[in-house]
Amino acid sequence: MLLAVSFLIVLGCLYGLIYLKQKKWSFSKRVVTALAIGIILGLIFSQVLSKSDGVILSDWIGIIGSVYVKLLQMIAVPLILVCVLLAFTKIEIKTNVLKVGMSIIGTLIVTAGIAGIVGIITGYFSNIDGDSFNISQTALHSANEIQQSYVSGGEQTLTMPQKIIAIFPSNPFFDLTGQRPSATLGVVIFAFFLGIAYLKIKDKKVKEAQLFKDFLDSAYEIIMSVVRLFISYAPYAVLTIMTATIINNDVTAVLKLAKFFAVSYIGMLIMFLIQLLILAICGLPPVRYLAKAFPVLSFAFITASSAGSMPMNIEMQDELNIPRGVSSLAASFATSMGMNGCAGVYPGIIIAIVAMTQNINPLSPQFLLYAGFIIAMTSFGIAGTGGGGTVATIISLSALGLPVGLVGVFIAVEPLIDMGRTAINLNGGVVASAVTCKLNRIKLSQVK
Repeated sequence: MLLAVSFLIVLGCLYGLIYLKQKKWSFSKRVVTALAIGIILGLIFSQVLSKSDGVILSDWIGIIGSVYVKLLQMIAVPLILVCVLLAFTKIEIKTNVLKVGMSIIGTLIVTAGIAGIVGIITGYFSNIDGDSFNISQTALHSANEIQQSYVSGGEQTLTMPQKIIAIFPSNPFFDLTGQRPSATLGVVIFAFFLGIAYLKIKDKKVKEAQLFKDFLDSAYEIIMSVVRLFISYAPYAVLTIMTATIINNDVTAVLKLAKFFAVSYIGMLIMFLIQLLILAICGLPPVRYLAKAFPVLSFAFITASSAGSMPMNIEMQDELNIPRGVSSLAASFATSMGMNGCAGVYPGIIIAIVAMTQNINPLSPQFLLYAGFIIAMTSFGIAGTGGGGTVATIISLSALGLPVGLVGVFIAVEPLIDMGRTAINLNGGVVASAVTCKLNRIKLSQVK
């Protein structure tokens, strides 16, 4: 009976969101409303429903959110391909394309390193005693299994020269399916060479080059039309995802790890403020930026998918007057490298906690700088889907010669922390765009 009533309540809330749309409520207001309703419903259902009924309810209402995220992920790779190619048609000089690309990559790597150092400092001052955690066999097995998959096997076992070679695609169409760990980078590289080819022929074969450019413009508009269609359903996805997420997470486990949970969000908040400071230096007022970015950051927070949030990210950067050639490259690169949250702050916090259990001072200059460098390098190729932070942490710990067992303990709250990490990841991509515009003297002061 309670289960049936719960279904009806969710359906009623979804209809309420449709009613608000008919009443011309803005998109951002509907997203915030959906977020609030989802949190309230999740907390209520997690208390009144049995565990089995909670699973049934979350499975069924989760269909809406899961399908929505999959649809955005479906369009993400074609969008990356078109956006990178489009960058070459929007930036006239070849050297500018290279400069823009290197600026974006450099910014992502540097900010990932900074985020890692922020995480280490935050973890150190948290006074969390890593030895106080009881590492169960299940937790240890989970951590070791991930380590075996990503450190003791696969691309992570390759030498640095082999890793560089592995980034380059042998079959770009296979990479378009997203089945390879570095598939996104493979698609970007494939598009990069196609773009170089376009620049080589655009003055010699004007007609063919113009046809290619017109095709890209048309393809972009069609893909973005699909994206806008998907995004219009975001409030309904937000409500169901938030409700299902809270129902599925063990409140007891969260309470046991409450201090780590809080410290993780404190670290991310500090990094978020640093990102806003960088944006301000680049000429983007934080208040005006947040007004435009809030719906996108909220969506990234709820879905915990960097790749799924990419289409909204590009749309938002268009509204910030960031040139499409820059925003498309930055948003594409940011889905697979330099993730400030997943590959920066989160690994840094755990590294500090684990290091102290080994009688290592995390704040010693030598360790701090070396760990920051390792974190920055590890940020390459982390998948733009949930769980990338755990993988990045285990790889970083292994590279530093530290035990990985403690990571398994934190997996219990990892999905909830991953939500905040994804928002920081997305914001890092915008920072890369803003810094690139600053270096190329593109003003961002006038926001649409």
